[in-house]
Amino acid sequence: MEASTPAYPPRAVAWRSAIIVFVLTAIALADRMAISMLIGPIKAEFGIGDFQASLLIGLAFTLFYVIFLLPIGAAADKFSRAKVLGICLFIWSITTVACGFATGFISLFILRMLMGAGEAGIGPCSHGIIGASFPRERLSKPLALQGIGFQVGPAVGVAAAGGILGAGAAGAFEGIPLLQDLAPWRVAFILIGLPGLLALLLIPLLHDPDRARQQSAATSTEPKVSIMPFIRENRLLFAAMLLGSGISAMAAGVVTGWVPEYLQRTLEVSPAAAGSTLGAIMLVTAFAGQGTYAAIVDWFAAHGHLDAPIRVGLLPTFLAIPLAWIAFSAEGSTAFYALLFAFAMAIAPFNAINNTVAQMIAPPGLRSRISALFIFSISIIGFGLGPALVGWLSEFVFGEARLGEAMRLVATLSMVATFVLFVIARKPLLRAMQATGEAA
Repeated sequence: MEASTPAYPPRAVAWRSAIIVFVLTAIALADRMAISMLIGPIKAEFGIGDFQASLLIGLAFTLFYVIFLLPIGAAADKFSRAKVLGICLFIWSITTVACGFATGFISLFILRMLMGAGEAGIGPCSHGIIGASFPRERLSKPLALQGIGFQVGPAVGVAAAGGILGAGAAGAFEGIPLLQDLAPWRVAFILIGLPGLLALLLIPLLHDPDRARQQSAATSTEPKVSIMPFIRENRLLFAAMLLGSGISAMAAGVVTGWVPEYLQRTLEVSPAAAGSTLGAIMLVTAFAGQGTYAAIVDWFAAHGHLDAPIRVGLLPTFLAIPLAWIAFSAEGSTAFYALLFAFAMAIAPFNAINNTVAQMIAPPGLRSRISALFIFSISIIGFGLGPALVGWLSEFVFGEARLGEAMRLVATLSMVATFVLFVIARKPLLRAMQATGEAA
C-alpha cells in the first residue's frame, strides 16, 4: 500500500469537478441508452428480431467498450485524465450523431462499437479525477453524484428519444433542412448526440491531478504498487466485488435496455408516454435512491464502520429480489409503474456501492485501472450479457409475446446472486480497509 497522504484540491474545485463528471456521465448514458426507446422503429426499418435488437443494445456497444477500458485506464493513470476524457467525449458524441445516418444493421452495429470505444473513458477517467479530489472518507457523496448521472442519463435519453419520436410522428420536423427527410429515430440520434460536443467546453474546468501525480512520484520514497500483486493480495475481495458489480448491473441493463420496448409492446403505451414516465421514474429514483444511500453510508463511516458501502447496500439488494419478480408480473401500466419505481429505488445504490468500494481500496497510482476493471465487469455481464440474455430468452424460449417473463427471470436471478456476492465481499473489504489504515 502507498502510505503517503496525497494532496487534495480546494473543496470548491473538487466539487466543481464532481458536478462536471456528473454532467458528462449523464450525457454518456443518454447517448448510450436512447437506443432502447428507438429499437421498435429500428427493427421495423431494418427487418430484425429481438435477438439482433439486443445485440445493438448490448454487445455492439460493449464489444469495443471493454476492449478499450484497460488501455484507457492505463493512459489515464499515466497522462492527463482530463485530456484523455476530452478525446473520448468527442469520439462517443460524434458517433452518436452518425448513428442517425446508419444504412442498415451492420453499419449501426459498427457505429455502436465506436461509440463504446469512446465511452470507455468515462468511468476510468472520471473515477480517477474524483478519487484524486476527495479523501477516502468523503468519497461516497461525489461518487454517488456520479452514480446519479448513470441513472439520470438513461432517464433523459429515453425521455428525449420518446419525445422526438412523438414529435416526428406529429410532423414537427417538416420544413427543417436535413431533419425533414429523416425518420424520427434517426433525428433522435442526431439531437441526442449534439450536447456532448458542446460539453467539450467543460473539460478544461476539471481538476486534473496529472501534474500533482508526477510531482508526488518524483519526491515520494514509497514503493510503487503494481496492479497484479495488489489484486492477488486482495483476491477474494476482487473476485466477489467484480462479479457482484457485473451481475448487479444486469438489473439496470434489463430496465434501461428492455423496459421501453416492454411498455410499448406488452402494455401498449405510446412511445412519448413511455419515455416521459420511465424517464421521470429513473430521474426521481436516481436522486432519492443514491442520495439516501450516500447520506447513510457517510453516517456509518463517521461512526467507524469501514465496510459502510456494503453494510448499507445489503438491505436494498435483498429487497430488490422480490421486487424484481413482482414488477415484471404486473398487469396494466399503472401497477407496473408503481412496482418499477420500488424496484428502481432498490437497485439505485449499486453504482455508488461499486464505485465507492473501487476507489476506497485503490492506491492513488491505480485508481483509473481499478475502476476500469470494475467497469469491465459491469459492461460485459451487466450491459452485454444482461440485455442479450433477455433478448435470447424472449425470441427463442418464451416467445416475443412473453417478453416480461424473460425480463423477470433475468432480473430476479441477478439480484439473488448479487446479494450473495456482497455478503461474501463484506469481510474482505473490512480487512482491506483496516490494512490501509495501518499502512497510513
